[in-house]
Amino acid sequence: VEAIMQDTLPGSVVIVGAGAIGVEFATIWNSYGVDVTVIELLPRVLPREDEEISKELTKELTKVGIKIKTGVKFESIAVAGDKVKVKLPDETLEVDQVLVAAAFSPNSKGLGLEAAGVKVSDRGMIDIDEKMQTNVPGIWAIGDVTGKLMLAHVGSAMGIICAENIAGVETVTLDYEMMPRATYCHPQVASFGLTEAQAKERGYTIKIGRFPFQANGKALGLGDYAGFVKIVMDEKYGEILGAHMIGPEVTELLPELTLARMMELTPHEIARNVHAHPTLSEVLMEAAHGAEGSPIHI
Repeated sequence: VEAIMQDTLPGSVVIVGAGAIGVEFATIWNSYGVDVTVIELLPRVLPREDEEISKELTKELTKVGIKIKTGVKFESIAVAGDKVKVKLPDETLEVDQVLVAAAFSPNSKGLGLEAAGVKVSDRGMIDIDEKMQTNVPGIWAIGDVTGKLMLAHVGSAMGIICAENIAGVETVTLDYEMMPRATYCHPQVASFGLTEAQAKERGYTIKIGRFPFQANGKALGLGDYAGFVKIVMDEKYGEILGAHMIGPEVTELLPELTLARMMELTPHEIARNVHAHPTLSEVLMEAAHGAEGSPIHI
């Protein structure tokens, strides 16, 4: 199977866009030995994540040979025989394949939305309220086509809430900013809520709790210890404003933090919650201790 895969894989690729899909496919191709170059118009990879996460991910991707070019806009892409030429301002890259992963477009054309009077944005996103209802009674919309947060688990949650509203039973309102976000590159990236920069922009006085996986016994045992956990906390009330993680299986660590935030727990409660040893989740406890100003193992 591996031999067949090697015969069908490209030798070199350019990925346009360093968002979640871009870095995920960069990891996949690189793991099979493909020469990968990632081009991003904005100044950093995963530009919607916390700046420290982007910096750490760039370091780790570069370590395994993935070439990162940020702040670069491609001028043209042209097929030349069995190659593809990607023209950049200062050079032209010639590769076997190009993946354009720079943006999403909703699949909303041809549904008769305009004829029904449903309000859509200039990009074709269907406008909805907190109940998932459009401006036309009886027409509802969920998922990526609404442009709220294009993640599978968010679409699923929207579907449940939509059905509950249609049925007229008890339901909740989604806070899309606080939804868990997961990127399956290597190392994994997981986050929710405000970045450090966003929290400062909104006028919060914040405390930061950090803890590296290099000081975590389970991560060391796995031989996968790059990265860290970062908790952003409002200093005045102790409210968790956001969390940003990069490292082994960090997507599995999100629920404790999102649940804590939803139930209005603070890093103090997370720090006092005894975590089994050795586990990766201990990093959350340690970062919470750090946010409280009393780190133990660093």
